[in-house]
Amino acid sequence: MTTDPMTIPAGQTRTAGTARIPEQATASRADQIDAAEIAQIFQRGVTGVPPMQFEVPANFLPYPMQEDPAERMAAAEEFVRALYKNGDEELWRNAAPTIAGMGEITASAGIEWAGMAVFDNEQGGVATCTLTLAATESDHMNPEVATLALREVLVRDEFNDSRWLNLPCGPAVSRITITKFPLDLDVSGGIEGAELVQGQIQVYIPFPTGPYMAIMTMQTSNMEVWVEFSQMMAAIVQTIVFPGAPDSNPENASEAATTSE
Repeated sequence: MTTDPMTIPAGQTRTAGTARIPEQATASRADQIDAAEIAQIFQRGVTGVPPMQFEVPANFLPYPMQEDPAERMAAAEEFVRALYKNGDEELWRNAAPTIAGMGEITASAGIEWAGMAVFDNEQGGVATCTLTLAATESDHMNPEVATLALREVLVRDEFNDSRWLNLPCGPAVSRITITKFPLDLDVSGGIEGAELVQGQIQVYIPFPTGPYMAIMTMQTSNMEVWVEFSQMMAAIVQTIVFPGAPDSNPENASEAATTSE
């Protein structure tokens, strides 16, 4: 996959590191918007959203987000067995309620799909990341106009990197944040100045089939494999298809994802 580095200017203590995203976009400095402004732009909890398809690596396990508590718990039990394949009955029994609770909270936040994946970090450990998809009303008539308008809002905050993306499904805009969270001494084991660094990539994709915006978010605290995760995210968004849209063809999206790797 062809990528180019996104550097964070010196002196910006909220973010750090290097992020990567496909080179199809026009590169320029950009940023994030305040959560309150996002709430003004999008209406959440919408219904009647047109269909959308995408592909994820087999490592991703979907969170249990069923409305029925019994079905959600059953799905959570399957989730923990698949996630902790080398675990035992006690581990699975103790972990399942937590996963079920996470699924319930995620669903209540308006998330349409959420998953978690575990990978070998090639350093003797594992790396995890989460992927979520939400859909909101955006009141746009044209996907390109919507993308341009959103990007104009995203460039207001100096701590983010935002880019225009030309995906097989149409125009989109990305937003990358790398944030440091100071850790208390009791959490860091007494280490002064310890921090948790978390990377997040969001891609906003206007539906070409209706006035809705898809928001796909990848998040991880395993920054040692940040480049690999960001490349994976780039491949995933290449597979997005909106059935019923002009030139909508899942095979073309899959081919684009394969050839971009």
